[in-house]
Amino acid sequence: MNKRLIGSKPTSRLFSVFTCLWIIVFLTEFVKGALLVTVLPVYMNDTLGLPALTISLAFSLQYIGDNLLRSPTGWLAEHVGLRWTIVGGLLLSWAAVGVIAFSMTGVSLIAACTLLGIGTAPIWPVVMSTISIEAELNGGTGAKMGSIQIATLAGTGAGPLISNLLVGNSYQIVFWVLFSVMALVTAAALLLPLRMMTTLTPKVVRRSHSGFPFPKRIRRVVKRHTVRSVYSVRKVFRALQALKLTPLLYPAMFLQSFAIGILTPVISVYIRNELGMSPGQFNMLLIIGGGVAVVGMIPAGRLVDKFGTRWFLHIGFLLAVIALCGLASTHEMTFVWCFILTAGVGFAMILPAWNTLLAELVPEKERGAIWGVFLTLQGVGTVVGPLAGGWTWDTFGPQAPFWASAISMALLLIIHAPMAWSSRRRARAV
Repeated sequence: MNKRLIGSKPTSRLFSVFTCLWIIVFLTEFVKGALLVTVLPVYMNDTLGLPALTISLAFSLQYIGDNLLRSPTGWLAEHVGLRWTIVGGLLLSWAAVGVIAFSMTGVSLIAACTLLGIGTAPIWPVVMSTISIEAELNGGTGAKMGSIQIATLAGTGAGPLISNLLVGNSYQIVFWVLFSVMALVTAAALLLPLRMMTTLTPKVVRRSHSGFPFPKRIRRVVKRHTVRSVYSVRKVFRALQALKLTPLLYPAMFLQSFAIGILTPVISVYIRNELGMSPGQFNMLLIIGGGVAVVGMIPAGRLVDKFGTRWFLHIGFLLAVIALCGLASTHEMTFVWCFILTAGVGFAMILPAWNTLLAELVPEKERGAIWGVFLTLQGVGTVVGPLAGGWTWDTFGPQAPFWASAISMALLLIIHAPMAWSSRRRARAV
C-alpha cells in the first residue's frame, strides 16, 4: 500500500511531522496548564473579584469548545489543509491569551476561555490521525502514544510550576512568558506540511464531486458526512443494546469525571486563599501529590493486570473519599499533606483500574465506537463538574466543592460493587 505526504514540500529533516506535533502538544498544554490551574482561578478571584460560578462557567466553555469542535476541525485539517488549520486555531489561542492578559470583565474572560478551547480543538484529531498513519508506515503506535502522553503530562505540569515561580504582585511576567510560548507554538505549526499524511487508496483518491463548482462540492461533502454520521450513531446504539451493559455503568462514567471536574476551577483558590499556601508551597504540592499519583500508576497497573480491578477500585474510591473529606475539614498543614498523599495513592489505584474495567466491558469488534460513547459521557462530567464546583462554592462556602466531590466518589464506591459483579459474569461467559 503506497502512502505519501501531500503538500508542497515535506517538513524539514530536523523536524518530522510527529516531532512538530509533539512540540505543539507540549507547549499548548503548558499554556493551558498555566492558565487553567494557576493563573485564571486566582486572577479572576483575587484580582478581579469575580464569583466562583463565573470562573467555573469560563472553564466549562473552554472544555465545550475543545471537545465539541474536535471532529469539525479534524475534518478541516484533512480536507482544507493541515498547516493553516493548526495555525488558524493557534491565532485564536493568541487572541484568547491577549484578552485574558488585558481584560477586566467576567464576560470577556469567559469569551477568551471559549476561544482557547476552540483554538486548541484541531490539535488532538491531527495528532491521533498522524500517529495512526505513521504507525501503518513504520509501526511503533505504543511508543508514539506514550511519547504524546509524556508531552501532555509534562506540559500540563510545567505550566503551573513555572507560572507559580514567576507570579508575584503582578501577572505581567507570566503573560509575557505565555505570549513567548505561543510564538514558539506558531513557529512549530508553520513547519508542518500543507496537507495531512494520507493513504493513497482508490477509496481516498476517488473524488466523485471533483467536476462540480466549489460551493456544490462543499454541499455534497457535508451531505455525505451527515449521512455517515447518522448511520454511525444508529450503529453505536444498536451495539450498546446488544451488549446489555449494566445501567449503573453510565452514571458511574459521568460521576468519575464529574468528581474531578468539581474541583478544577476552585482548588487553586482554595489552596492559596483558604489554606494560605505560598506559590512555592503550591509547587511542592503539585510535585509531590502529582508525583505520587503518576509514579504509583506504574505498579498499580501491573497489579491490576494480575489481580483484577475490584479491590483496587474499592480501596481507591475509599482513599479518595477520605482525602477529600479531610481536605474540607482541616487547615492544619501536617494533616493537609497527609490527605494530599492519600489522594495521590487513591488516584494512582483508580485510574488504571477504571480504564481496565471499561475495557473488560467492551467487546473488540465494537470497541472504537463504544469507547467514543464512553468518552462523551465522561466529557459531560468534565463540563458540568466545574459549574457545580463554582455554584457550591458561592452558595455553601469554600469547603462545599470538596464535600460534593467526596459524595460523588462515595456514590462511585457504592455502585461499583454490582458493576464489578457484572464484569466478572461477562468474563466467565466469554
